[in-house]
Amino acid sequence: MKESEIIRTLFGRTPPPEDDCYFLAPNRLVTTDSLSEGTHFLHEWSSPQILARKLVEVNVSDITASGGRPKECFLNLGLSPLSRKKEWIRAFSKELRKSLDQYGMKLAGGDTFSASTTQLTLTVVGTVERPWLRSGGKPGDYLYVTGSLGKSQLGFQTLKKKSKESKYIDAITHHLSPKSRYAILDTLKKFKIHACMDITDGLIQDAERLAIASKGKLKIQIESLPLDSLALSHLGLDLCLGSGEELELLFLSPEILPTELAGIPVTMIGRLESGKPGVAFWKVGKTYSPKTRGFIHFSEKE
Repeated sequence: MKESEIIRTLFGRTPPPEDDCYFLAPNRLVTTDSLSEGTHFLHEWSSPQILARKLVEVNVSDITASGGRPKECFLNLGLSPLSRKKEWIRAFSKELRKSLDQYGMKLAGGDTFSASTTQLTLTVVGTVERPWLRSGGKPGDYLYVTGSLGKSQLGFQTLKKKSKESKYIDAITHHLSPKSRYAILDTLKKFKIHACMDITDGLIQDAERLAIASKGKLKIQIESLPLDSLALSHLGLDLCLGSGEELELLFLSPEILPTELAGIPVTMIGRLESGKPGVAFWKVGKTYSPKTRGFIHFSEKE
């Protein structure tokens, strides 16, 4: 079954949530994310320190994309014969505390259990006055993205090829240790943000989710996309469009924003229009159809 089908089956007749965070009125956000060995990481690539940082960042990214601030968290650890070793636990725990302290977060509880492979899950509770929901977009809104796209996929491909060329170090670091855009939150809140999400499955899939939630058609201009130059030259356009785990913010606003906020590049890449919900990529004045959609959690054959 596809991931969307699994989720719909779990919720039954109740419509599944559209956002990564659940809003608990009056001011609470809750999100959860997991890192599974063999699916999201390999121990040969990722040290316990890298995994601790990434586990915190992917969850903080969800809270940030909803306009909130992380406060407390709950940690579930499925420990394998490798990860239950004292040295691994100590290194992971030290880096986890450091990462949580960076955001003023408190570890409030969790669970540990034995597993054949390492399974890491963090649930984060945050606060927000008025959440940014994916469904808040309005026709005429401008579509923006922070940072650049493609670097995470380049890092992944480089690791697979076991290349040690120095020019790929930045991409490898970006893939293994992505950073949330929490630093931009205060500045971004000075503008009208109608809808927001972070890019975890690639622009192709995530833009489509944003368009469907906001019940409009996103028209994205390929020439405007801030694609990482090294990734584009080595991977091509489609792999950059499908690059996941970027943790860049993708958002809709009726305002013209500066090209940089809090030292982070911000690029207008398209607009939300009335019409059948979905995404239309345009290149040199013509529609463009990517040949791949990016990372799929569950293939149709599974």
